[in-house]
This record gives sequence, structure tokens and C-alpha cells, in this order.
Amino acid sequence: MSVNDGDAQLSDLWARRGDLSEREWGELYQRVMAALASGRNDFEQSLAGGHPKNAEELRHAFFVHKIATPALLPGYVPRPQLSAGGVRAFYFNFLRDEHDRRKRRPEQQLPHDNDARMADPAAEHEACEARGHRPGFDRDALEKSARKFLRKSEYWVVLYLALHFCHGRERLPLSKIQYQYQIPSYHYKAKLLGIAPPRGGYTGFAGFSKTMLGRWLADNAIPLQEDKMDIIRSAFDVLCFEAFKEFDRRELQREEEQQ
Repeated sequence: MSVNDGDAQLSDLWARRGDLSEREWGELYQRVMAALASGRNDFEQSLAGGHPKNAEELRHAFFVHKIATPALLPGYVPRPQLSAGGVRAFYFNFLRDEHDRRKRRPEQQLPHDNDARMADPAAEHEACEARGHRPGFDRDALEKSARKFLRKSEYWVVLYLALHFCHGRERLPLSKIQYQYQIPSYHYKAKLLGIAPPRGGYTGFAGFSKTMLGRWLADNAIPLQEDKMDIIRSAFDVLCFEAFKEFDRRELQREEEQQ
């Protein structure tokens, strides 16, 4: 396969992000990761502190926040063409933003052996308070809402969030989660949750608002608007942090029940 053929396939997958199959999402992920690994990136090495795991996490966060998450919500306008070089340029801009964010919030930098892969929301909240900054919601209230949402949800919701949707741990395809945990109608449930857009994508934010994630955001007065995407992503970060904890709690409970 020539470089041009590879770029053409990458562009095709990129342009159809709102209507990709699970297999195609996996292919897009692999192509993006290959593009990022194809050249030396001193900026990435600096942010990662020279630790491969941190570099891997930066790449995964880039894919989730800049490629996957926007496709889950309406209103995104994909570039008509995207080459491997374009991916690297896009990633450089992401790294520059991450660098600026860390300069503003140095306490959020992660050590190379941090298994959680996410900042402590409580620490972040305190730092924001000290700077007089508000993320667009009451973090304490949102954490409680996230815990309530997850505790009352069926286990597949926790699995989908902790193992598939959220960054910070190895992202598993839905089919693998279905096989391991025997989840019936697994793709239909992903649509209900809001992590598998219907064919053709969501029709306006009203479409996403009918999903479980959309309703959770609305219940917490998080505006479903294009100019509020930073707030939406921050709310998802809080939900994901709680999803990881709930996943660990339920897995431990399962192990104890099986003993």
C-alpha cells in the first residue's frame, strides 16, 4: 500500500467519523497511532518526561478528546481531507494546548507511575477555587451526581464508560467487552448510552440529549451547545473518574462473591 493510499483511507475514515462501524473505529485508531509514531516528537517527549507510558497516554487522550468525542456530539465539521502529516500537525496543536494548560495548572501533571492516569478532581477543584476559576459547574455536586448515576446503573453502563469511552486506561472495543462480560444487545445499549451515534450521526444536540449521557448532562444543567464543549469534556472527566472507581468497586465485589 502506498503512502497516498494510506492517506486516502485515513481521510475517508476521518470524514465519516459520525457513521463508523466498530471495526472502522479500530482501524482509524490504529492509523492515527501509526501516524503519531512515524516521526520523532520532541514536544511530546518533553511533556511525557521521557516516559513511554506518559507519551502513550498523551496520544490516547488526543484521540479521545480531539477525534472520538467530537464525533459523539453533533455540530462537528470534519476536515474534508486528512493526511498522516495533518494528524501530526493536529497533535502538535493538542500538545501545545496541553503544555499551556499545565503551565496554568502545574499540580495536574502526572508522575510516570500514576496508574490512575487522571488528575484528582478534588485537588483540581481546590486549585480552581484558589484561582477564582469555575469550570462551569459545581464539581462537588457533579461528583455526587456521577456516583449516583453509576450506582443506580446496570453494570454494562459502568463497563462501557470505564473500559471503552473514558481515557486513562486501556480502551477496549465493545465487542471484546461483550465477549468478556456476556452483554446482550451490546451495540444497541451503546446507542442508548450515547457512545455509538446512529447511522448518519446525531441530528442536532436534541438527538444526543435523548441518550443516557445527554440526559445526565442536562440533569446537571450542563448546556448542550457547541460553544460549551470544554465544559462538556470537563463534566465527562468527572464522570469517568467516578466510573473508574465504580468499576473497581464492582469488580472487587464480584471477586468476593465468587470466593
